[in-house]
Amino acid sequence: MRAGYLRVVGGNGAGALFPVGREFLLGRVNPDAAALADDADMSREHARVAEGASGELEIRDLDSRNGTFVNGDRIEAEQLAPGDLIQVGSTTLEVVLRPRSALYDDELMRPWYDDAITRVTRLSLFDVHGHVGSNDPDGFKFSSSELTATLAAAGARGVVMPMHEPNGYPPANDALLAESEASGGRLVVFCRVDPKRDGREEAVRCVDAGARGIKLHPRAEQFDLRHDGIDPVFALAHERRLPVLIHAGRGIATLARDAVSLAGKYPDARIILAHAAISDLNWIWREAPEHPNLFFDTAWWHPSDLAALFALIPPGQLLFGSDLPYFTPFMSAAMVIRHGLQVGLSEDQLRSVLGDQTGRLLAGEDPLDLGPPAGTDRLGQSIILERLTSVLVLAVGRMLMGRTGYEPLALARLACDLGDDEAPEAQVCRHVLALLLRQEHFARENPENGPPLAAGIRCIMLAACLSRTPDVGLPRIPDLGDHEMVLQASSSGHRSRAETRLMPSISRAPDLRRSSAADLLIIDADD
Repeated sequence: MRAGYLRVVGGNGAGALFPVGREFLLGRVNPDAAALADDADMSREHARVAEGASGELEIRDLDSRNGTFVNGDRIEAEQLAPGDLIQVGSTTLEVVLRPRSALYDDELMRPWYDDAITRVTRLSLFDVHGHVGSNDPDGFKFSSSELTATLAAAGARGVVMPMHEPNGYPPANDALLAESEASGGRLVVFCRVDPKRDGREEAVRCVDAGARGIKLHPRAEQFDLRHDGIDPVFALAHERRLPVLIHAGRGIATLARDAVSLAGKYPDARIILAHAAISDLNWIWREAPEHPNLFFDTAWWHPSDLAALFALIPPGQLLFGSDLPYFTPFMSAAMVIRHGLQVGLSEDQLRSVLGDQTGRLLAGEDPLDLGPPAGTDRLGQSIILERLTSVLVLAVGRMLMGRTGYEPLALARLACDLGDDEAPEAQVCRHVLALLLRQEHFARENPENGPPLAAGIRCIMLAACLSRTPDVGLPRIPDLGDHEMVLQASSSGHRSRAETRLMPSISRAPDLRRSSAADLLIIDADD
């Protein structure tokens, strides 16, 4: 099964992307296709595109006055194929089919992902943070084929780097370089090096073989940015204008002051602090505008951290990253777009964050300056939604430990009952509740889909994003169509405890300081 989209390639609205879903009306009266409203040659209800039982798309003319054309031929009804061109009025649309995602709870989040990407025209997603490997102590395993399929489902290209390899990185780097060469341009490799073990030499070898950047993981390899092996790596990055992506999430001491020093010393190195630089975000935002070669990726989930990142960091220094396989492009792209729109970023700025700036860095070009930080003026939040967000974050904290999170999830459901379906927060709460219901069903049906994390956790992370971005529009969804359904779902509790209690998938506590994960709270016994 594949998901269908229509991309406007000619006429008003060029660059717009419309998800077909079960059906899509091509016409001036479709409220979900405002880009078509100004086409005077298009009928009010011109044609309908619908998804067939096996996932194929079909188009049918609705007695339009000017006719419907597919690849230049006038049609009454026609089955569509990828790349077909549809002409309705003065508008030309291209048929795009993407594979559905097989990863975790991705497809449950598709309505919110589809809605987000249609809010940014001419979008080219480039995920700057993905992993492949099978030896990481956190228990995650992810192959290049799985990563490629997940990126393809999101219509994205991606940077890939090895997970932790206890016996060294040359074989893993070589494997990824070969797989990148065979990926048709979808994958770009950042070689992973240990500065304590011939880091510069391995980086030179890999860059000469086609790697486009370098990954450093101070927690996993147990070094800091003052280690003697660091300067030679950054000198190479400066000489070749390479990105260096550094783990800057949990589990480490402060490192950003050293990163700022390196950014000044090696101005042609592009330093990317991963995971929203949460270890240092509360102060480094003040320094960031003075260091245009210092970047921050979005590979994180916490709504307050992401709200701060988008409000305080210049948009030209933000790069979309998902942290596959821990998070996914579906979830992360939706979060990036919603947080960006909430603080007032423009489409040009969002296109940069979501891929254009990454493309420039990988090509060795100078980054674009896209203006000052958006600021915090648009981050005011209703106390009702603040309560909901805090309970959802509490649930995620439990679920990161492999627990079901059923108690805070039940509280979150109760918090979605506002007593008034005309309340300004009502639509956000309905969508949050829809994600909670989807997660509950998924966890019951797939209790082992996710360990060492709880099944469906990413739906809850996205729900927390929705409650933190209330000024951004929401998609049409079939869930919870009336107030009585909302009341019933809100008051029924979260009933997945017994069915989804997870057993640890590993028999002994690993040393998770070496994990590639940004946030995994199964703590080892000695911590």
